[in-house]
Amino acid sequence: MRRGSHLFVADYGSQISIYSRYGIPPYAVAGRDYRFINSDSTDLRYQNIEIINRYRGVRMYTEKGFQRYKAVIHIRSSYVIGHYNTEYEAAIAYNKAADILLKKGVKKKYELNYIEDLSSKDYADIYTRVKISKRIQNYNEMEVR
Repeated sequence: MRRGSHLFVADYGSQISIYSRYGIPPYAVAGRDYRFINSDSTDLRYQNIEIINRYRGVRMYTEKGFQRYKAVIHIRSSYVIGHYNTEYEAAIAYNKAADILLKKGVKKKYELNYIEDLSSKDYADIYTRVKISKRIQNYNEMEVR
């Protein structure tokens, strides 16, 4: 079904975005977070949809022929958390930055990334060793106002 430019399905009495059925989160941006392989946005087959960025606050880019990941968090504007070699590291860095900001008194509810492919031990190892930018670590809510 369509309402304006939004496609949705009626699923057991509730309306959900058709893109969510394909693993595309509601905040995703076409071209940056997902793309249609044959460039036809009406072709909603699983084979035609490629998810580029699966996690919140993570953006993939290419540097010197290598895929790298940048983690970004939005407070009042976008803050770069850091650049990482893997998608998992960037997603966990986003979670760690959200934890730091909540402890510093930022009153914004951040949805954390859930990484189902990692064990809790692997997650904890990455969480402790991942580096966060000094700008996030030294963030002071009162200075910004």
